[in-house]
Amino acid sequence: MKKLLGILVLGLFLSGLGLLLSGCSSDPWVYGCVYQEHDNSKIKCVSIKYNERKDPGSYDRAERACYRELNHYGKKYGEHGYWIDGCQSSGGAY
Repeated sequence: MKKLLGILVLGLFLSGLGLLLSGCSSDPWVYGCVYQEHDNSKIKCVSIKYNERKDPGSYDRAERACYRELNHYGKKYGEHGYWIDGCQSSGGAY
């Protein structure tokens, strides 16, 4: 009986610790880069934080901001054109 109680207490402790740690995780990011078209050299990378749980719609806003900023740098510094890679979520709590 003592072993069963010990296992139960340990299980509750570990599950509580897991919930605590998952609540402390950082917010996810939308990350992307813009490249020169002729030689594939990197012009600029951006990352924009969002939190869909706390601020619904923040992922869509972060994605739009990522593309807007990368297009700006591509138009400004892309000598013979540019291409964008990314503006995807880093994962996390979307």
